[in-house]
Amino acid sequence: MDKVIGIDLGGTKINACLIDQDGNIVERNSIETEAKKGRDVVLSNIRKAIYGLDFKQAQAIGIGTPGFIDSENGIVTFAGNIDGWTGLNLKEAVEAFVDIPVFVENDANIALVAEKWIGAAKNAKDIVMITLGTGLGGAVYNEKGGLLSGSHFQGAELGHMILYPGGDYCTCGQHGCAEAYCAGTALGKTYKKLTGKDLTGEEILSRVNEDPKAMEVLETYQANLAYYLTSLRNIFDPEVIVIGGGVINSKEVWWDGMIEKFNDFCNNTLNISVIPAKFLNDAGVIGAGKIAFERMNNGK
Repeated sequence: MDKVIGIDLGGTKINACLIDQDGNIVERNSIETEAKKGRDVVLSNIRKAIYGLDFKQAQAIGIGTPGFIDSENGIVTFAGNIDGWTGLNLKEAVEAFVDIPVFVENDANIALVAEKWIGAAKNAKDIVMITLGTGLGGAVYNEKGGLLSGSHFQGAELGHMILYPGGDYCTCGQHGCAEAYCAGTALGKTYKKLTGKDLTGEEILSRVNEDPKAMEVLETYQANLAYYLTSLRNIFDPEVIVIGGGVINSKEVWWDGMIEKFNDFCNNTLNISVIPAKFLNDAGVIGAGKIAFERMNNGK
């Protein structure tokens, strides 16, 4: 059976897996990214991640990386989380130490690819996906046109839709972005505004039944997500909205209330499903493996 390597490049970990044609993970390897040490160290760690696998079985490599990605040429046109990453031809850099083709894509896009291939959105034709974690990632897929990339490879930056004009500062430089209100880190920021105390999102959600301020934070978060989902539904008219990312691990606390508010706020929720992602930590490597199979076969 044919195999490829899927790599998910995160801010703290590089996850690399040998993937078969059915999306099964055959072998795993994970090492520290060491993003603060810059481009050369991260590239060296990608090499170690690849060489830690039985890479000679692989016919191609797919890489999911943060940032704006010229996926046609494998170039990172902008990325702020790794020093020297902006402007890097990641495809060429990795192909310099392997003798198989390398394909590069945005990390949120590959999460959607995984869910479309063998995940929660397997049978859907029009998909919007958001990932809720430290930030808020987005991806849009249409069966006729594939992944939305935009004219400058900046399409589907759904975390930077304006949710509150003139609102809280976002790391992208704008004010009022959805990321500032809907990412997992928004829970702690809201709680600190109300109480002056620093708690993690996990700590806040664990105490909603005994702490009125934590409950207020939860209800605000659910409402912000519901308003955000309403805009996504009305802009893209997707068949499904898939929600992934680390915050999904606590969905038993916030999911039902969010859906209730979405049904209240949105003018038409009858023909759309909002569903949790199937894959969390493995979405990146599986999606990266899928793009490697597809683009290897398409010669792109």
